Amino acid sequence: MADYEAVKVPLDPTPAQERMFRMYAGAARFAYNAALAHMKEQLDERKAQIEAGVDKKDLVKIDNNVVKLGYWWRANRDTLAPWWPEVSSQVYNCAFDNLGKASKNFLASLNGKRRGGPVGFPKFKPRGATKSFAYSTITIPDAHGVKLPRIGRVHTLRNVERLVAGRATKTTTIRCEAGRWYASILCETPTPTPPVNTKPEVWVVFGLDEYIALSDGTRLTNPRPYRHALADLRKASRDLSRKTHGSARYMDQQRKVARIHKRVKALRDNALHAASKQLAEHYGVIHVQRIHLARGMRHHVLAQSLADAAFAEFTRQLTYKTARTGASMHMHEPMTVEQHVDAMALAQRLATGPLPDA
Repeated sequence: MADYEAVKVPLDPTPAQERMFRMYAGAARFAYNAALAHMKEQLDERKAQIEAGVDKKDLVKIDNNVVKLGYWWRANRDTLAPWWPEVSSQVYNCAFDNLGKASKNFLASLNGKRRGGPVGFPKFKPRGATKSFAYSTITIPDAHGVKLPRIGRVHTLRNVERLVAGRATKTTTIRCEAGRWYASILCETPTPTPPVNTKPEVWVVFGLDEYIALSDGTRLTNPRPYRHALADLRKASRDLSRKTHGSARYMDQQRKVARIHKRVKALRDNALHAASKQLAEHYGVIHVQRIHLARGMRHHVLAQSLADAAFAEFTRQLTYKTARTGASMHMHEPMTVEQHVDAMALAQRLATGPLPDA
């Protein structure tokens, strides 16, 4: 049994390589949209056949996976995209794979076989969508480089050999965020045997006054990165609204807004990883008292603070980190937002009183 871990590496492409990145991202978006349009045509044809009373075995088959979409693409690519040889075939296949997974998730959600909220039917990707494309295989020639098919060696700003650590690599996604390019390398990691953890037990309560309150009296403060950046973000957004849409100044200002959002995300991620690592390494049994986020997000005063705290992401990180350290984690049914006003008192009361239903 193996787990998968993504390694995110900042890239430093040359101007020629960056132009190729943008071309590959556009090709992936084109292939995805073309395949989605083909799938919709098949669905419309199938619907017309059903209304006409055609026998079920004679209905048109829907191309909804990477294999079928690949056959369709190879039969029609000369007409749809005469420039297709300029881009690696892996880019097209990964785009079709993403569409197939989106279609599968939609059907599973429609049939009630998928956990979580409802998933809609796949949508077309507009020109302004995030620029990204993917490879199924890459090579790592040296400590500060990745070799991408048809593009060649691209310099990395971090030691990619140390991050990958000799593990088998799967899909690699190249993505542009706030004007910077990153490579997310999915690595196959053998599932380690967790050590026996005999460290103390603790209750974790998400608070509205402090970030996280522990039953032993520890308080983890909330950095509130979005609230601290709100003044700069408002000014940058006002300046963006005054620019002509699509102009060079508009694009420059749009990148400034994106950089503010990226810094907010980086500060939040750093705080979440530090807090979840501290809990996973210092405690053996962790009880997490969840908060009713859906109700809190409907509150016009609390919604911004709850979204800025990212309690759901903290819980996700704590889940996989406790599995590595051998700690046991117990999730308890959420309470109302009002009960979390004094998180420290609630954490100490839960630690000394009877356990609620998990």
